Amino acid sequence: MRVALNILAWWMATAVPAQPRFSLPHGLYDDKELTVAIEPTEKGAEVRYTTDGSKPMARSKLYTKPLTLTASTILRAIELGDSGKRSAPVTATYILTNSIARQGNNPEGYPELWGKYTTISGQAKADYEMDPEMTGDKELLKKIEKGLHELPILSIVSDKDNFFSHTNDPEKGGIYIFTGPPVGDTTGHGWTRPCCVELFGGPQQHDFTIDCGVRLHGGHGRLAEKNPKHSFRLVFKKDYGPGKLEYPLFGEDEPAEFDQLVLRCHFGNSWQHWMEANRQEAQYTRDLWMRRMQRKMGRTSVNAIYVHLFLNGMYWGLYNLGERVDDLFGKQHLGGKKSDIDVVKIEEDGGYHLEASEGTLDAWDEMLAVVEQAENEERYQQLDTLLDIDHFIDYMLINQYAGNTDWDKHNWYAIRRRGSDSEGFRFLCWDSEVIFERVNLNLAAGSDDRGHPTTIFLRLLKNDDFARRYVARAKQLLADDGLLGETSVVEVWDSLYHTISIALYDEAARWGDYRRDVHRYTSKGELYTVDDQYMKERKRLLTSYFPQRSQNVLQHIFAFLPEVAASIDGIAAATTDERYYNLQGLPVEHPTRGIYIKNGKKVVLH
Repeated sequence: MRVALNILAWWMATAVPAQPRFSLPHGLYDDKELTVAIEPTEKGAEVRYTTDGSKPMARSKLYTKPLTLTASTILRAIELGDSGKRSAPVTATYILTNSIARQGNNPEGYPELWGKYTTISGQAKADYEMDPEMTGDKELLKKIEKGLHELPILSIVSDKDNFFSHTNDPEKGGIYIFTGPPVGDTTGHGWTRPCCVELFGGPQQHDFTIDCGVRLHGGHGRLAEKNPKHSFRLVFKKDYGPGKLEYPLFGEDEPAEFDQLVLRCHFGNSWQHWMEANRQEAQYTRDLWMRRMQRKMGRTSVNAIYVHLFLNGMYWGLYNLGERVDDLFGKQHLGGKKSDIDVVKIEEDGGYHLEASEGTLDAWDEMLAVVEQAENEERYQQLDTLLDIDHFIDYMLINQYAGNTDWDKHNWYAIRRRGSDSEGFRFLCWDSEVIFERVNLNLAAGSDDRGHPTTIFLRLLKNDDFARRYVARAKQLLADDGLLGETSVVEVWDSLYHTISIALYDEAARWGDYRRDVHRYTSKGELYTVDDQYMKERKRLLTSYFPQRSQNVLQHIFAFLPEVAASIDGIAAATTDERYYNLQGLPVEHPTRGIYIKNGKKVVLH
């Protein structure tokens, strides 16, 4: 009995108080003002709170009465017990739609300059505001406010110094100032800071709050001169909070446990990009189209959803939140244990180089050795547990169709589960933002970079079985009624567009003026808007690119492998020279290649 009483006394003396409660849940509110009370769990306990994102301490402001909020506000609070013990902080983000137009360029306590440029001289001018030209237009403002309701809101909350401190210190420096780019001064690479993340709203009415770590993510998108809107990675480990996020982020039938998530900013073909041609082609659906199309083909792909990102209550733009390809991803999508997973990728830091980010390169090296002898049928059969050939063929075709020119020297993952019943490496579409640019672009032989996927592909074409499977699958997928035919392609494309069609006005108001008013870099930009540049590019794709692209790619493949194409039933009749060169917009007598198919036979032009 005495032992039990002693344990009870110890627990009462050391127990951490429960968190206080807010009278309103976090969320997006159309009210002009909100009244929020903070209720302690223990009667008479003291509550301390902050509104600037910083972690509340015993010296923070004392809560005495309900708070009236007239603008978007971050509330963080702790409860102090009689013994002086304090609770873990509780956090809630309140976004007031009518305050979005008032987001200015001089938030209190935030720096006027961000990080130093890496490849040019100078330092980045900070940009926090929503463009007053757009928010000052009553009709546009209605769309901007409506757009906030169209997607879930992801709020990252942390002490502002964790993002924007100019102190060059691994523990105190701001990750938005020291971005850790892959070239030049790499200070800041890998720096992780504590934060609280909330997800709420949207059509699915998402709702979670979790403490975790946040760090910058990506390669050249970290360079301040190239991209002011950076990507992030959310890290769930016990150093920062729970060891995992357990939440059905991508639906009830998809994985619901995560060690890390990637918050991608849309760098290529975006309004804030450093190159004018990229800015003119902004659509914000290219990368997700690749992933969704890979899934539509029945292949393993990486899940992601669109979100509006807020940093400490400031709108930061349109992002997508997705899975990170790691050992947990492998376990969930391929089966087995985390220790069974190999993940291979090209790492940009320190120069492009191949690495196993999970597991080892042993099976990868073995697979490459077999591929080198693919024309030997006995060696080719050994690929069964080393490379998922059908998955690989579809992966190559989707990249060839999309005209992916920022691939394959980098921007890919290959993942495999070890074991005697392994189905081999599967390549995953990743960071595929530079696609759908030229309707006649010919990538039938892979990428000009001739990186690993293309190298593997060209070696495998030396095997008759692989070549025939590839051409037959191309004929099936690129047919009018195929998964890479116009109807199917546009179906996925439009599903993404209609998800973000109104939310795009928020992105335009946040970043559409950056290259005109803040940092021109290589060329002076315009004021990029949905109704002007965006819809012009969308019309080009729908009327010029998608209607022609499938047949163009199919004919590129037939011309690249004429003998294989001629040997497959049903191909010859559909591949006359007139059709091929008319699709190219070229006369028959001036083809782009020296060989083509005519009546099912190889023709060499002299």
